[in-house]
Amino acid sequence: MEAVTTFPIGGNLRKSLLASLLFAPAIAMAAGSAIITLEMPVGARQLGMGEVGAALADDATAMYYNPAGLAFGPLADEWRMSYPADSKKAPFFTKIASRTKSGFFSKSELWAGTAGGILKYDGEQWVNYHSVTLQGNAKVRDAVRVYVGTERGLDEFTRQVKAFNDIKNASDESLVVEVKMPWNLVVKDSITAILYESRTEKLWVGTPKGLFRFDGKGWKSFEKELGVKRVSSIVNQGASLWIGTDNGLFLYRNGQFEQKGKVLPSQKINSLTWNESRKELFVAVEGAGIARLVPKKSVNDKDRWSLFTEEDGVMDLYPTVLAVDSSGHVYAAHKGGLSHFNLRKWEQVKFENNVVNDIAVDHKGSIWIATDKGVWRHLPDYATASGRKAELERNADEEEGSVKRDDEWMHYHSGNGLSSNKVWAVLPQGNDVWFSTANGMEQYKDADYQLTAFYEKLLPILNIPDLYHLYGGMTIPMAEWGTLGLSVNFISFGSTVVSGDVDADDLVAYNSSEIVGGLSYGTRFPNDWGLGLSVKFFYSDLSSGAASGEEEATTFGYAFDIGILKKNLFIDRLNFALVLANIGPSVYYVDKSIEDPIPLTWRLGLSYELLSLTDYKWVIAADYNRETVYDDAKGKPEPFYKACWKSIVNPERGGDGLTAAKNSLMQGVFNVGTEFIYSNTIALRLGYLYDQTGKRQEVDFGFGFMLTDVLQFDFATIKDVGDYDGVRDGQMRFGMLFKF
Repeated sequence: MEAVTTFPIGGNLRKSLLASLLFAPAIAMAAGSAIITLEMPVGARQLGMGEVGAALADDATAMYYNPAGLAFGPLADEWRMSYPADSKKAPFFTKIASRTKSGFFSKSELWAGTAGGILKYDGEQWVNYHSVTLQGNAKVRDAVRVYVGTERGLDEFTRQVKAFNDIKNASDESLVVEVKMPWNLVVKDSITAILYESRTEKLWVGTPKGLFRFDGKGWKSFEKELGVKRVSSIVNQGASLWIGTDNGLFLYRNGQFEQKGKVLPSQKINSLTWNESRKELFVAVEGAGIARLVPKKSVNDKDRWSLFTEEDGVMDLYPTVLAVDSSGHVYAAHKGGLSHFNLRKWEQVKFENNVVNDIAVDHKGSIWIATDKGVWRHLPDYATASGRKAELERNADEEEGSVKRDDEWMHYHSGNGLSSNKVWAVLPQGNDVWFSTANGMEQYKDADYQLTAFYEKLLPILNIPDLYHLYGGMTIPMAEWGTLGLSVNFISFGSTVVSGDVDADDLVAYNSSEIVGGLSYGTRFPNDWGLGLSVKFFYSDLSSGAASGEEEATTFGYAFDIGILKKNLFIDRLNFALVLANIGPSVYYVDKSIEDPIPLTWRLGLSYELLSLTDYKWVIAADYNRETVYDDAKGKPEPFYKACWKSIVNPERGGDGLTAAKNSLMQGVFNVGTEFIYSNTIALRLGYLYDQTGKRQEVDFGFGFMLTDVLQFDFATIKDVGDYDGVRDGQMRFGMLFKF
């Protein structure tokens, strides 16, 4: 289908084309401005919520709604307090373990050992229980028996579980389907070691009173096999486990324990790490240094031990924590610094007037060092691409001092992210890093790149096949500098047919389209303030296909958006946004004397997270969009710094006092919407839009599917509920978000 007009070609071509393209007021916010694409909302997620997005602004579509959203997670690298703790003098969170994503559809999990048991983090919040679903006629007591793994003390355990679940009588119990089993029902002591063994999907926990194992259903204690020993460290080697205690080193294989390292001068083991690339176990031995074990490969073979002391370059004989990176380099933490084994010799890195508490290695090869004065992230030169090449090219007998190294160091502290300088433990997990600090559990979220795509067919009731809207965007996090974004917004207006001056039957078809390319940047300021800026360049072609010698209705120009976003305004989870969009000069198509302003728009937004639970998340949001186009007495568009307030003070419908204020308010577009997410997998959305000027009154419906943290699909549609033409009724929107 084509839009047909009988306007003549020539000086009035621009007006004739716009008249045919704007036959549906729903496309434009107001008829007084040009470059419709600047005001075409994007994102099936937001459009399913009544086209709100200014205060949400938490995915790659933030570049349209509010570039200040690029200053915050998940679009930007971000520090956040995940679980506050009351204890300041001793670590509340003692040890951390994780299960990383093993496949495309799997999710990560995190367990933290505390001074009083275990907590688990499941994507949104920390919980102190494990959920068990009752099967058939099973009672709470039956579930407790499986969970605790013993009959001893079963009555007391059952009483505690019923109290934890607020089960007071048999009637309450008959209604229970899911029972919450406290993590500290079995393991009540301070956690001294914790490991998730991914091969068997079991959680191993060490305490001052021995070793425990959780298989997903119930606990097993190894008091009979191992005794009541303080477990200091647990590492896995394939199907085997190495367990360090205050009274020796043990190997667990096929359900059997074997003591190792009796030749060591001390049996107090502080830490263990397994070097998979070299098939070696490194052992931090209290008062003796660092031992290296090459385990025997057969029954007739022997374990081979070697011991590194101060004479070999180790800093002292009291190493506390060990870690190994993907290159096989070993790092040992001492109270005063680090010892580094570079596969040839030991080096020392001293931390003056400081105490090193923990070390860990992330998947990028960076060494994270937790101290009493913050955290250092150390990226060795050999872990970079250029460094690895130099390492391979280095001659074996080349002197270490002759090789130039370009190591990278970054210090995080209370002045640039952490809430406390006292950091006891550190655990990298995927792109995130977790820290046990004096204030509790803190998280450094390393933002993913986000890639989004969006498509909608415009005005489906008119059945114009080439009238559609496309959007694509990408966000690029830049560590502490903020986030950069790139976007393209495109509309095809279809084909417009016009007639010539002389012969009305001489019809000519023109293809019309607009494209807007944008570069956005957002950065964060203290107290949860974010500032964003977008620079957009647009090209509008309303007469593609014009015959030779005819005037082309095209224009090119630029515009700016500037926005602010305040997180936690007055109360937690309440966000406020203010954006001034499309700041730029007026444009003309054919006649320079006929200028049209671009749609300068104020955008005001609020959002509030009503629920933030493990399985449920519910947010509501509202936007108000007010286009502020204003002409002077000569009919010329006013510059943006005048139009942005004159249009508000002098509404099109006029009036005085309260009448003028009401008319000015109703000249804008009202948007309100809500989103409910279940188990971070399914999202349901509902929204409402009211536009008196554009004659729109619509209800939006939408849903989304989140396939882990990587891929998300969104859909939205419109239902007209007003007394207007409803040309957008049934319009469908499709979106995709990919994180990498």
